[in-house]
Amino acid sequence: MELFLSLTLSGVSLGMVYALQAIGLILLLRAVGVMNFAQGDLLAIGAYALYFITVMHDIQGPIAIVLLLLFFVAFGAFFMMTTYWPVRKTKWEQALLVVTIGASTVIKELEMLICGSQPQTIEPIVRGSIQMGRFVLQYQYLFVFAIAGVLMVAVYVLFDKLYAGRAMSAAAQNKYAAELIGIPTKLTTLSTYAIVATICGVCGALCAPLFMVRTSLATFQMKSFAGIVLGGFGNIKGAIVGSLIIGLIEAYSTYVTTIYKDVAVFGALLLVLIFRPQGLFKGVTYQEKA
Repeated sequence: MELFLSLTLSGVSLGMVYALQAIGLILLLRAVGVMNFAQGDLLAIGAYALYFITVMHDIQGPIAIVLLLLFFVAFGAFFMMTTYWPVRKTKWEQALLVVTIGASTVIKELEMLICGSQPQTIEPIVRGSIQMGRFVLQYQYLFVFAIAGVLMVAVYVLFDKLYAGRAMSAAAQNKYAAELIGIPTKLTTLSTYAIVATICGVCGALCAPLFMVRTSLATFQMKSFAGIVLGGFGNIKGAIVGSLIIGLIEAYSTYVTTIYKDVAVFGALLLVLIFRPQGLFKGVTYQEKA
């Protein structure tokens, strides 16, 4: 029983990180109509930023939190202006897709140049653990669960209850119509990128103490994408459920062996695609935005 509870809590925590990544992917997909292949690198940047500020420069506490958040927002705006904005009017539909793949490579190289190529360890933000018989659950997992839950609620409130979020959604659906009613579409797109970068950056900072600071954190994007496909492509609620399922499958598979946990995750995804290709929920079709 202790093992089941420990694996469930860690799986749900990991699944919520995947879910936040998936939400970020869908938000950008809505905004620009193309999947962002550098999404996982935005998460890795969060881990490296935490290491750079707290370890390399020994800045701690509220100052570190403020610096991290400012950096994430600024990097999101910078990412938008250097990837999406220069190619937004090109006639080649896959230009942005290729640009994000190139951006992913550039980000990885810069991370290794600044912080080194070796994985780095970092102290947990919340120290301590819960002993469950022979098994131990770090408080950091519970902290990840709590912060991820708060971020999900914040995203829901922003896009469903506040004018700013509804304006971003309107601009994503039809930029021309949004401009006619006075919505600044450039600002809404910029805001979407900043929000997504902040979400991913916070996730990376939360995961860094658990999975080390390394460029391969970017592979979390594949699990998030699997959650999107499992839940129903483009459906935010489906992506959350799908990502939680992915996290639980990954956690439970470690009971057998940690070597084949990815095989278990993508094997389950393959079965879903074979027997229910539309996903658990109805998907959404997006068209590239002008």
